[in-house]
Amino acid sequence: MKKHQIIFGLLICMGLASLFPSCEDRINTLEIGKVTEIKSGETAENSQKGLSLRVGYINDSRCPEGAMCSWEGNASVEFHLTTKREKYDFTLDTHRPPNFKNDTVIEGVKYELIDVLPYPILGEGTPIKKVKILVGGK
Repeated sequence: MKKHQIIFGLLICMGLASLFPSCEDRINTLEIGKVTEIKSGETAENSQKGLSLRVGYINDSRCPEGAMCSWEGNASVEFHLTTKREKYDFTLDTHRPPNFKNDTVIEGVKYELIDVLPYPILGEGTPIKKVKILVGGK
């Protein structure tokens, strides 16, 4: 009888575990030469190149749609990159140079921030942000 209870308990645990996605389910594919979308706090990996790119803190101070602002604002994104050789932390901005940095090159690979979505709207809450980044672009 005890053996049946243990098996039943294991089956229930396995069933409950399948209802909740694990952290590994949140790993996106990081394709070289293509735009990749990564949500805040998630990771994209390219196992062939040995790259892992995690989106950290997103500071979105862009002027919300429907508001009157003295300037358009900026969204800055903190990234955590792990390569086969080393770990790097860097920040990219949606506002363009010369005052802001929207791309960087690390170990010969270019990382360019394309956009942060969704764009803020006046009077609406702060939804989970996702980042569009081009890796290895020209």
